[in-house]
Amino acid sequence: MTFQSQEKLRAQRGNALIYILIAVALFAALSFMLGRQTDTSEVAALDREKARIVANQIVSYAAQAKQSVDNMLFANTRYEDLDFTTPDDRDFNDKPTIRKIFHPDGGGLNRGRIPKEAQGINKSDPPAGWYMGRFNNVDWTPSDREDVILTAHNIRQGVCEQLNRIITGSTDIPALKTTTKAVLIDSETEGYGNGLNVDFDTQGANPSCEACEKLVSLCVRSGGAAEFSFYSVLIDR
Repeated sequence: MTFQSQEKLRAQRGNALIYILIAVALFAALSFMLGRQTDTSEVAALDREKARIVANQIVSYAAQAKQSVDNMLFANTRYEDLDFTTPDDRDFNDKPTIRKIFHPDGGGLNRGRIPKEAQGINKSDPPAGWYMGRFNNVDWTPSDREDVILTAHNIRQGVCEQLNRIITGSTDIPALKTTTKAVLIDSETEGYGNGLNVDFDTQGANPSCEACEKLVSLCVRSGGAAEFSFYSVLIDR
């Protein structure tokens, strides 16, 4: 073999090695990109699963609250006498404890907690948490008297979407025409008790939430803010 042939062969081998190295690098880059896409997909799926778990916990707690209130009414506690005093109140054990929703003598309901990871990312007034009371009248209920409403205030959007998927089959979130605080929360008594809130109108000239018509429970967005809250009507009068 001539000297020129040997040089040509070495050059061809060098080129082939370069092509192999380029192919290896491209394969590694492709694998990395696919891996990142898979990781992102898995994280998103995990987040949705966590949101579904929390959503089911919220629905379960609302059902427990409904059962506690119904049991008290069945035991002849009058609607007007329902007491929303919480265990951290110094008057919690003052009689008649049989009228207190959170007292073992009354409804026996444990005070709910919203997991920190499920709370909204924005600070709110009042803060994220459970609120319950005779706040206002829901206009589709039988009378114009105050109804009892339970609210999980300032939860994450993903949890709100999963709640509505459970209730309506859709992740759509209706927006209130005003704030959640004005309609669903009594901040004057730290969220438990009686309020003079804006009526929860679903019809008329200026409804609070048209999409909430006839829905005992739903997750809604506070008007003008990325703040999400779940309500459940425990007593519709």
